[in-house]
Amino acid sequence: MIVGHRAAAIAFFGIITVILIIQSLRLHGVPTIRHVGSQLSSETSADVLNTTLGFQKIFVINLPERTDRHDAMTLAAALTNLQITWAKGVPGSEVPDKVVLGEDWEKSILRGNKGSWRAHMNVLNTIIDQNLTSALILEDDADWDIRLKSQLHIFARAAQPFTQHNPRTTTPSDDKVTNLPITSIPSPPNQSSSSPYGQNWDVLWLGHCGTNFPTSTTLTTPPTNTSLLRVTIPNDPTVPSPQHLKAHPFALQDQLAELYPPHTRVVHPSSGTICTQAYAVSQQGARKLLWRFGVKEALTKGWDLALGEWCDGAFFGVDGSNGNGKQGKGKGGGAPVCVTVQPPLFSHHFGKGAASDITAPGGGFVNKDKEMTPYVRWSVRLNMGRLVEGGEVRDQWPDE
Repeated sequence: MIVGHRAAAIAFFGIITVILIIQSLRLHGVPTIRHVGSQLSSETSADVLNTTLGFQKIFVINLPERTDRHDAMTLAAALTNLQITWAKGVPGSEVPDKVVLGEDWEKSILRGNKGSWRAHMNVLNTIIDQNLTSALILEDDADWDIRLKSQLHIFARAAQPFTQHNPRTTTPSDDKVTNLPITSIPSPPNQSSSSPYGQNWDVLWLGHCGTNFPTSTTLTTPPTNTSLLRVTIPNDPTVPSPQHLKAHPFALQDQLAELYPPHTRVVHPSSGTICTQAYAVSQQGARKLLWRFGVKEALTKGWDLALGEWCDGAFFGVDGSNGNGKQGKGKGGGAPVCVTVQPPLFSHHFGKGAASDITAPGGGFVNKDKEMTPYVRWSVRLNMGRLVEGGEVRDQWPDE
């Protein structure tokens, strides 16, 4: 009887905590998502709403000479109550060939790719050295919705079937895709995990410029009970309507608008994901990635492409081995656990005439005469002046 009262008290105070945090966000001028009261469960940790979004740290990679991006990111973080840690970007000219693994013929990649790779390896070094349980890594031209914390609170619940050690949601045995509404996700077994996003994951790919829905024909590793699972978040007002979900030229496919009703967000395993505007890594994920790309593998392509291939299982045997022919054992063994979301929760912000520090951005998204951020409706960057001066927030992708 005492145990029952104690559990009830814990649940009550959990609900009160979430309510108080959401009210605090509203008082500070940061709107929240109000459409899914049943989806914002008290069983999802309120840590997602803290200043580091439920991760131990948020790193932002920034080249010292890009003071413009430093200023904008500092202000964007302050306006949405985020605490960021700066990570120094590395110019490609400062990366000698002798530290890039592989033969000389394998080193004919863009100089900017070398610098980007080294900067991301340095962040992984820091995560491991400081023994962080998890960290979010942002590029300095990333943008997000003013309602990001509410979005991630929902994402954390949607990610649970993929990131629990013993997920209770399974896909049919005939390898058919399963769509599971977020309201149907069973309660997580406990909240003792060090991460509100689940206990067993390597990468949460939250910002990208293209990803695919896994199918039975595109899987490069043996299917698991969540390989073909898709968690759907319907009626999400932060998702642009279909006419604004234009496929990015870098994406292999973009079926979201074709397969799902308007204003639906979908969480699923990563497949063919590209661009690294924002991705989170766990401690186990950071160690795996630093081993694979800092110690073992030759650098032959951009970091985002390498990460995408790793998440797709390209470096793991068909038996789930770790690439050396030996079966992975225990926590962190076997193929990586990478979860993504579309539309992404972070995206590139394209300023007027903006260009990448690695290579020129491509495709129809780039407009030299207009600032914009794909997929993000209440953009922090585009509303920055209004937030500072007290103006009304504007939707860059209105339904009409």
